Amino acid sequence: MAANAMAPPHHQLLTQVARMFPDALFYAPTKAPLVALTIDDVPTPGDRDDRSTRMILDALDTYNRTAKQPVHATFFVITDHLNPGSTILQDILASGHEIANHGTTDTTPAILQPAQFARHFQEAHDRITDLIQQPLRWYRPGRGLYNRAMVEHIRLAPGYESLVALASMVPFDTMRSLSTPHLNTWYLAQFIFPGAIFVIHGGSMERCVQTAYALPTLLALIDRQGYRAVTLSELYDSLLIDSSAKPTAETPAAPPPPHPPQPPVPPSQPPA
Repeated sequence: MAANAMAPPHHQLLTQVARMFPDALFYAPTKAPLVALTIDDVPTPGDRDDRSTRMILDALDTYNRTAKQPVHATFFVITDHLNPGSTILQDILASGHEIANHGTTDTTPAILQPAQFARHFQEAHDRITDLIQQPLRWYRPGRGLYNRAMVEHIRLAPGYESLVALASMVPFDTMRSLSTPHLNTWYLAQFIFPGAIFVIHGGSMERCVQTAYALPTLLALIDRQGYRAVTLSELYDSLLIDSSAKPTAETPAAPPPPHPPQPPVPPSQPPA
């Protein structure tokens, strides 16, 4: 791509948003051909065998069997969605993926009082870490909304990165009237650039089916454009090579480099 090429308008908007909200991570300022794949709202409540979440995990495992380079994702867990006796978190880790904190319930924590938020945050953290026996690095608030008290609490939480984990796009795969595997893939493809953070959803059978059907096409498209999907921690840690590039609240992320989107091949539609 020519050096003087114009960045797509949504890249310019993303840069402006990141500067307005320096306490959040919208993308990683890197030239490395990496994007982070994050999956929210897992597992599905009431799905005793976690069949729905396993559809996403199976889609990733199937892709990795023939991939030149394996892809990894960060699964943001809502702890009230966990089913008794489930091993889904351990299975996610065993497949090489990452677990992160998405709170206790599928609500908006930004409306809570500071003490309430602290309680919910710690409850989710404790339940996840008791199950996986590993530290957590990332917290993503429900609805993508946060406030100053939340940021200050996260910064004091041992092991957590100081930035709130957000994404490079506003997802709409939770909107039933708009969401299809084809449309989701096309939309996400517009945000393939070095350091992009993708977000797609589980949390219900319908969403998991759509995500599982969209993933093979999306991942193949990412690969064809010379990128690799990694966990959020892998993407963030790639910035250690150039510590000056690592964003903090005091040094916000640099603008993402321009990248021309390419239309994806429509994925197979899920069964009716």
